[in-house]
Amino acid sequence: MKFLGNVLATVIGIFVFCMLFFFGIMFIGLLFGGDTETVTVKENSIIELDLSEVELDYGGKFEVNFLNYKDFETKYNGLSDVLNAIDYAKKDEKIKGISILNNFSKLGLAQSKALRDKLEDFKSSGKFVVAYSNYLTQKDYYLNSVADTLYLNPVGELDFKGLASEIIYMKELQEKTGVKMEVIRHGKYKSAVEPFLAQEMSPENREQMTVLLNSAWETIVNDISKSRKISVDSLNSIANSLGGRTPELALAKNMIDKIAYEDEFHNGIRKKLNVAKKEEYNKVAILDYAKNVATTATDFSQKDVVAVIYAQGEIQGGEGDVNIIGEGAIRRSLKEAREDKDVKAIVLRVNSIISHVMQIGFLLNQVLLLDLLEFLVCFQISNNWQITSVLMQNK
Repeated sequence: MKFLGNVLATVIGIFVFCMLFFFGIMFIGLLFGGDTETVTVKENSIIELDLSEVELDYGGKFEVNFLNYKDFETKYNGLSDVLNAIDYAKKDEKIKGISILNNFSKLGLAQSKALRDKLEDFKSSGKFVVAYSNYLTQKDYYLNSVADTLYLNPVGELDFKGLASEIIYMKELQEKTGVKMEVIRHGKYKSAVEPFLAQEMSPENREQMTVLLNSAWETIVNDISKSRKISVDSLNSIANSLGGRTPELALAKNMIDKIAYEDEFHNGIRKKLNVAKKEEYNKVAILDYAKNVATTATDFSQKDVVAVIYAQGEIQGGEGDVNIIGEGAIRRSLKEAREDKDVKAIVLRVNSIISHVMQIGFLLNQVLLLDLLEFLVCFQISNNWQITSVLMQNK
């Protein structure tokens, strides 16, 4: 019996040791094995502006729980990270330019506008921006048109045709099916429920949609006009006639600079960097560079700062996360910003489809409850047709 007891104790001891060793290794991995590595940026490099993973304004922090250990993993794939990286690259002597290669962006118009303005500012340092695409959507062309040299594939296309809005009306459908929507509506310009009440667009809705589309289009053509040295009237004419749909037509109208395949695009970069044709040139992905900037170049000692609070996703109750605007997180963030003596103003940047008055009331109520009107508070609507700001200041 004593022998069996010793054997059993040994087996249990080995099992406990293995379990402790296994969980110990995992714990150490969580502490030191996170994604903390940064990419080394070499001399005479360019940044590759790959936006395939960039969709939100703020990349966010994600909570990691293991046993009793809690940590946060920070993502650096938000538009704010990209903008900060480009701003830093403007003064980085190792970075000579930025390339945009076959970029199909998920960003909205307001976000594309912010990125395009940042690229214009980057160019003011004397550094270059070049772009290549096999096919250019209208939104992608708006962004890529900021480039010093814009390439298009010989068998590619350029979609440039203006803006339009279509609405499906269902009044007759209700009459034919016998199903009727009970709608409460107040005000002629409240058009969200109009498809259930009419079979065509009301004059009031047509008026506001026209103003909205014209405002967005005016922003697009004015920015393209400045970059491409094409008059606004000419751009409107090209859009109306689809006059830039082929590479040849686009080149003739000065909408692009070169018709070429991708290898010529890379050779053009090599020439700007004084690199031989057979050699690889140095490059770094924008998100890798953004992580470098965020983890090594941030100065937290500044005073008199503006706090930016990101509210993105659908508005719901509860805590919320990077994709959900939660009451708990928003209230806590506003309170922390208000109590920080170094914060002199607050920007609440909203990236959400606000479809109900209660959702707007929630955001405004958080400001009023915390007595934030002693601050300069800016509400900024992101990823929409246009950026709208409402400034509130205590008088």
